[in-house]
Amino acid sequence: MILVGLWVSYRIRRGSYVPIITELVELFERPEEMRMPGQGTIHFLAGVLLATLITRDARIVDVAIIVLSVGDGVSTIVGTRFGSTPIPYNPKKSLEGSLAGFASAATLTALWTGDPVVSVLASLVGSAAETVPRLNDNIVVPVAVALFLLWWWNR
Repeated sequence: MILVGLWVSYRIRRGSYVPIITELVELFERPEEMRMPGQGTIHFLAGVLLATLITRDARIVDVAIIVLSVGDGVSTIVGTRFGSTPIPYNPKKSLEGSLAGFASAATLTALWTGDPVVSVLASLVGSAAETVPRLNDNIVVPVAVALFLLWWWNR
């Protein structure tokens, strides 16, 4: 899937029309990321693949995907719309967005796992990883969450 995604991204960047995908890229892609159209999706798949390579435990991969999908999505929406307090070490991210992403990821993972402690801790790890400057959060978040849960559930 990643190779297909890279090929489609290349075709769109070169001006080819790919039905449905081109419209989605134009609608959702940030202008500064158009040098590699669809990179968020490609990085998402790469992050999930890495989490799956770290462990085959479906519970861990599920939580990593939830923290990435929900936490990152909500933090982007809230941060873009309501964010006014930049995180000191990464001013591109806002405290409001990070807190909203953390709360939403913790809530959904608690519903999924039934374990509020693990959910809060995994979401905290994911939220912290998401704010690291110069690293792609779609790759770092699922890897960080998977490594943390692998340690937590096997200690």
